[in-house]
Amino acid sequence: MAMMKRQAAAGGGKLWNQVRLLGCCVLAFAVFAARLHASSPTESKLTDPDYDVVARPTDPGAQTPFDPQQHRLINLLEIVLKNWAPNSPAIDLFSGSASETGSFVRIDVVVEGLVNPPGRTDPGLFDPFRYGAHPIYGFVEIDMDDDNETGGEVDAPEFRFLGNAARFGGLPEDSRFSDRLAKSDAAFDGNFLTDPFVERSGEEFHITFLGSVFQPSDIVEASGDGDMVFESDERWIITAPWFHRAHGFEPFSVASGGMIPGEYAPDCELRFDHDAATDTTQISLVFPLTNAASAAMRSEVVQPNNNDPSDQASIDEAFDDLAISASIVNMFPTGEPDEVLILGWASNTPGEDLDPTTWRLTALLGTSYTVSGAGFVWTDMYPNALRGNVNGENGVNLDDQSQIVGYISDHDLDDGSLDGQVIVAQFASGFSVFDVNHDGVVDGLDTALLSVEGDLDLDGDVDLADMGIMQRCHGSTGVTTVPCALADLDANGDVDLSDYRRFSAFVAGPAGGP
Repeated sequence: MAMMKRQAAAGGGKLWNQVRLLGCCVLAFAVFAARLHASSPTESKLTDPDYDVVARPTDPGAQTPFDPQQHRLINLLEIVLKNWAPNSPAIDLFSGSASETGSFVRIDVVVEGLVNPPGRTDPGLFDPFRYGAHPIYGFVEIDMDDDNETGGEVDAPEFRFLGNAARFGGLPEDSRFSDRLAKSDAAFDGNFLTDPFVERSGEEFHITFLGSVFQPSDIVEASGDGDMVFESDERWIITAPWFHRAHGFEPFSVASGGMIPGEYAPDCELRFDHDAATDTTQISLVFPLTNAASAAMRSEVVQPNNNDPSDQASIDEAFDDLAISASIVNMFPTGEPDEVLILGWASNTPGEDLDPTTWRLTALLGTSYTVSGAGFVWTDMYPNALRGNVNGENGVNLDDQSQIVGYISDHDLDDGSLDGQVIVAQFASGFSVFDVNHDGVVDGLDTALLSVEGDLDLDGDVDLADMGIMQRCHGSTGVTTVPCALADLDANGDVDLSDYRRFSAFVAGPAGGP
């Protein structure tokens, strides 16, 4: 169906194309005249714990190899959005300062350790470790208009935040996700109209970390030894279409100049910068908010918005196209149910959404398997899931426990055996939010994990008694029973230093807990 819609967008009848062009001309001036620009603070910082990295495989059978001893599990630390003013935008986008009057957005994604640009993972072109042993994959999705109903990913929601949050032991407690998070792989039914609405993320743009978007010729080693391996204290700038408008808009957009009609994905610079002193990698994107900023970057005369990302491109131009396109679809409906992803933009004033510090983000990051054909191993996300919160409401409580027990009761005989457990079908491509420890089985251990994280003796706090259990369980492998199963805080089947690291964040004394 998705392919059919794309073909329709590319040439679905001369009448529709003529209508779109006519509507574009009629509405362009009205949208331009209505635009307002808002001032803003200079920076918004989103922080993520440094102890929450955990492997969440997605391959059928959970048998495909990946090696965290050789290839780092990507650990998100923070994402910072800034109104940005480069000192010399035509020369260097990344040297400058945060400023309320900055006409660029700067997005800095900071991850733990040395992390490399991603190599290709395409079948037949599998080379994920081309630029180093620790490649990053995934998406940062950005809701710029604070509207859940506009924007989304129709063709592949199984690779995005809404489609994978449940793999991390629970659901994020956020009302904007209440009817959208996939609680199991059954959510990917290809039907846009069925609940949960995993396709309707609300994103306008996303940063995509995929090696297929660039070639080695796109890389400039601003600081490096020239061997095409990203190493400690090196700085690379890679030009590619990293910053992409939501795919859900494409069949209904009048934008031209992309690889397909409706696409808005201009080339832009992404900088990878490792700091040996802090042992972190900062991945930075600077992108024009307006065509005036784009003109300054390109050393050109300012060009009016023309719905074409192949010349001067900006957030403002992309928004203008959405407003124009939405108004056309509003007047001449396509009949496709997913046109609702763009319709809300008919009443938007694009200039009101150019303040990066008000944008809302989700992030899903991970690494590669060591062999081809298995997708990605997700390792961190933002905002985080609350372990055991299987309904995404009111924290972790008896209702969550009741839902897990009820799920076991309803499905215990699915595998032909009444044994108090439910095997997750086709794990790990298949998954269930009720499988709190992501081991492919929903059982009594998953209800036990609803206790306070780090409370290994189940007495309501995290203290020295729990530390003693951590010490006794250290080195255990294949843990499936309490208390050592509770000490396996990263749910990877053993109790080791990574669990100690996470545990230390929860120790608060006899009266405490996290």
